[in-house]
Amino acid sequence: MLKRKFHCSLFIAVLFFLSGKAQQYYFRHYQVEDGLSHNTVFCVLQDQKGFLWMGTKDGLNRFDGNIFKVFRNDEQDSTTIGEGYIYSLHEDTFGQMWVGTSNGIYKYIAETESFALVRQTKGQGIGTMGNDAKGDIWYISGGSLYQYIPVRDTLLNHGTAGAPDYVTAMRFMKDGSLWTGTYSGLVMQYGHPGRSFYVFGHSPASSSRIINRLEDAGNGRILVGTTNQGLKLLHTDEGTYEDILSYKTDNIPIYIRHIHQTAENEYWIATESGIYIYDLAKRQYINLRKQYNNPYSLSDNAVYFLERDKEGGVWAGTYFGGINYYPPQYTYFEKYFPDNSNRSISGNAVREICEDHYGNIWIGTEDNGINKLEPSTGNITQYKPGKDGSGLSHTNIHGLLAEGNNLWIGTLDNGIDQMDIRTGKVIHHYSAGEGSFSHNFVVVFYKTRAGDLLTGTGAELARYDPVQQAFVKVEALPHCAPRGIDEDTTGTVWVATADQGLFCYNPATGEKAQFTASRGEACALVSNELLTVLVDKAQNVWVGTEGHGMMQYDRKTQCFRRYTTAHGLPSNYVFRILEDNSGRLWITTSRGLACLNPASGKIRVFTTINGLLNNQFNYNSGYKDKHGKMYIGSVKGMIVFKPDEFRKDTFVAPVYITGFTLSGGGTATKDRKSILYTRKITLPYDQASFNIDFSALSFTAPEMISYAYKMEGLDRDWTFLKSNRLAYFTDIKPGKYIFMVTTTDANGHPGKHPATLEIEITPPFWATSPAYLFYALLGISLLYYLISRYHYRQNLKQKRKMEELRYKKEKELYQAKVDFLTNVAHEINTPLTLIKGPLEQVIEHPDDVQGNQQHLRIMERNTDRLVQLTNQLLDFRKTESSSFSLHFTHLNISRMLQDTCDNFRLPARQKRLDFRLKLPGKALFAYADEESINKIFSNLFSNAVKYAEKTVLVELSETDHGATIQIEISNDGNLIPDDMREKIFAPFVRLKENEKQKGTGIGLSICRSLTDLHNGNLFVTQRDGRFNTFVLRFPVTAGKFKQPANPSK
Repeated sequence: MLKRKFHCSLFIAVLFFLSGKAQQYYFRHYQVEDGLSHNTVFCVLQDQKGFLWMGTKDGLNRFDGNIFKVFRNDEQDSTTIGEGYIYSLHEDTFGQMWVGTSNGIYKYIAETESFALVRQTKGQGIGTMGNDAKGDIWYISGGSLYQYIPVRDTLLNHGTAGAPDYVTAMRFMKDGSLWTGTYSGLVMQYGHPGRSFYVFGHSPASSSRIINRLEDAGNGRILVGTTNQGLKLLHTDEGTYEDILSYKTDNIPIYIRHIHQTAENEYWIATESGIYIYDLAKRQYINLRKQYNNPYSLSDNAVYFLERDKEGGVWAGTYFGGINYYPPQYTYFEKYFPDNSNRSISGNAVREICEDHYGNIWIGTEDNGINKLEPSTGNITQYKPGKDGSGLSHTNIHGLLAEGNNLWIGTLDNGIDQMDIRTGKVIHHYSAGEGSFSHNFVVVFYKTRAGDLLTGTGAELARYDPVQQAFVKVEALPHCAPRGIDEDTTGTVWVATADQGLFCYNPATGEKAQFTASRGEACALVSNELLTVLVDKAQNVWVGTEGHGMMQYDRKTQCFRRYTTAHGLPSNYVFRILEDNSGRLWITTSRGLACLNPASGKIRVFTTINGLLNNQFNYNSGYKDKHGKMYIGSVKGMIVFKPDEFRKDTFVAPVYITGFTLSGGGTATKDRKSILYTRKITLPYDQASFNIDFSALSFTAPEMISYAYKMEGLDRDWTFLKSNRLAYFTDIKPGKYIFMVTTTDANGHPGKHPATLEIEITPPFWATSPAYLFYALLGISLLYYLISRYHYRQNLKQKRKMEELRYKKEKELYQAKVDFLTNVAHEINTPLTLIKGPLEQVIEHPDDVQGNQQHLRIMERNTDRLVQLTNQLLDFRKTESSSFSLHFTHLNISRMLQDTCDNFRLPARQKRLDFRLKLPGKALFAYADEESINKIFSNLFSNAVKYAEKTVLVELSETDHGATIQIEISNDGNLIPDDMREKIFAPFVRLKENEKQKGTGIGLSICRSLTDLHNGNLFVTQRDGRFNTFVLRFPVTAGKFKQPANPSK
């Protein structure tokens, strides 16, 4: 960051035909310590963008208000500017800048910030340059006039351009005409031999008639700057001239280096004896010169060049003092300080300030007495202690008050002096003692509307008794140390004290009150250490504190509202509060001057950047005169200003990105392209950390400019900066971004026209789109391989499982068939045995008719049993066959169930079973195959009776609103396990617990198959945890015949 000295020149005006107080001019200095390449500045130029260029003995400087960028010769780089001094700068109508050096003209190539020598001019020392309407560059070198034609790269030498001797000056006028000045005092229009004027004809004899500068003054007039006879005014229409500024006050001739018009009729003239500001209409001038005891004056009297910038500021290039800048927007503050001139005050620490009835301003200092300022002339008279007893009793002044012809003076620990304003002599002295004030430290005076003269000392508030000619203690207040006094419209006096808070009392009514700090109370003062008090026009009471900000007392709510640095104050030490004619409050602090608008609450801060002497003001130091002008004391002098004269700065500074630096060093622009002309920067992923510099091209107060930046694609909100012009970014992820930067407006909002820079961070090769495509293809291929491999393994595993399952099933089927055949054999063997036995008896005893009949009946029953078994086997075969069909008829299901139940009551009684049938109140009918339904009923009833222990329950019902018949047959035999409830419907499957019971294991399979053919459902569940319940459901209406799913082979 550039270190900058903000100095403003304060000097004595020397007026021609003008008397009285002069306007103040304040300069800011930039020298080599601030980054300037050399303190000798030959030329200055502001380009179209707003950058300021300065040619020196050691390189070319570009200034953005904050940083100097220096362009010097580099022998290893042919694109740099050549060796030698830089004498002149010129920007043509096309925005092209040309640099005149002691070794030729260089063309500045802005896009690459490089230089190209105009080869025909090599070796020439280049003086003044200009361009005509066609864009040709004209310049002076070696007393000759040259014309360079850029479009043809041709140089023409016009010699002395018709003059009898050397050409020493040239100027294109507003009408496009070219005028030249010569070594012998001639002013000539180029191309018009008859328009030649000699400007030394009736002037005093001179040893030199060299014309150094020409300036268009309008209306056919030309200002002519010479090296020995100052400034002349040539009237070309009349052919006459006049000497208007020839000699300095010491009769030494004025050597003019440059002339620059800054306003209508106002011309700034650079000379070897400072700057002359000449008003051509009034024929008045001011001479600005270096003052050795004034750090705010010009830094050097040898001024070579002047340039007015777009903000109205004037830049002055000097030979020894660098560049000086005069910003007119910040010359509102007049400055008074010790500088050994007739405007010098005696001390630095200005305390009390007051005005007498003659209009004089009295200034008390804490380090060197009192000063009387005569505003009409600016003259200052100093008053200090004297040996004759009529002088001040002390140099440390705290309290001042002018009353008539008396000036009351309060001192540090030395009582009160009473001075006669007319004579400037002290006529009486008051000291602490019995019957008077008790402390000699007198801090403040105040005159009430009732005419009472009050004073605050280190111990009490006292009132002056004119009858006794003595000060007496005000009994309304206790022992205290007043620091500030003011009065409201009711006559109530408000007193701010050093350690006891705020007092108020009304001498007429006797009313009084005290306000002190109280912890925990939001409405109370925050501190008892008060420094000043003000009652504004609205009768609000304001107090300044020692380190706790400013407080406003609201009479209606009886609460104090606090203002601190959090609200915008520059410091919480508030020394003095003044109200201007517009109702704004001006607040002096330890770190600057603040202006508060009570209506809006907005605070504006002024510091040395804005033209203050320094930022720390002094205790209770401030005064507003009857004209609204304010006088405020600081620890380095006094400033004077009139708030009504402040003007809002409407200049909108353009913002530019001025630097782009990688964190490891180096730049990122291609082909050395300037960042000013770069729209996009592309960086690899490993260079994603960088810094971006930016600057708003405003020179009046660049430090007061606030910025806002945002990286679109990275930041959601703006980042606001107050004292920095650098944005840092670290390890930005690959992607596309837009960096935007702008200044902020008065409300702190980002401006509408930001400078932008596109930034692209490219990913590493392994993170590019082709790489991702490759990764995707590779991933897809790998995934395909894995899935294929997985499916292959799964298929292989599945095949193995299927083989194992098939083998198991075949084994199970084989075992089931074996079991089935075994069961069938057992089933057949029993009736066959029962047939064979009686048959043998019949054979042996053919004549035993009665016995044979019994044997035949046994044989008949067992034969029926064999027939039944055979029919079951045939039914099973039929139900598994695709050729099996049903014959649906309208059946009384209730009756069929009743008949089946009746058939099984005898075996149920034989097993002593509780056999119950529950039928609905009405008969239920359905379309079904009668034979199949009977078989289902018979098998289910047979199983129930066969496996029941004590109970068989049968219940008929309808479901689905009468669309389905439901039959539940329950028995309390061994409960069927959950994992067997579905398996028991498979062929040849029997429970191990029931293996002792006779059976083939195909009855339930036949029932399930027949039920499926009816589009019904047969399943087993448990009831009450005791019963195996077989649930049979089939539709009431005849459905489409359902073919068997797996025909038997």
